[in-house]
Amino acid sequence: MGRFFDLIRQRKTFRRIAPLIREFSQQCQADVWDRVRERIFGMDLFEARGYVRARAIKVVRRYVDGQLHHHPQLDARSGRQLKTLVTERVTQLVVTDLMAGGPAARRPAA
Repeated sequence: MGRFFDLIRQRKTFRRIAPLIREFSQQCQADVWDRVRERIFGMDLFEARGYVRARAIKVVRRYVDGQLHHHPQLDARSGRQLKTLVTERVTQLVVTDLMAGGPAARRPAA
């Protein structure tokens, strides 16, 4: 029975932080691109994903830590979960954009 209540609590937490995941991901995406742009183009997909994720962690942590005081309803556990989910979403957005060859995937002019 305890697991049932844990699942309900997790679902409520996710519903509360889902809009923040989208918002924070959009805010961090450009900074992550700036960090990875110079090195990512010669990598295969899996290497690129790992590289992007590793570089996104610092950007996301700094941004989320700066925003948490605006959201006092989030406890420490929700904050950790938010950082993890935003990092994964930013990674997905950057790698998807890279693979799609969109504007953000182009190398800067020399």
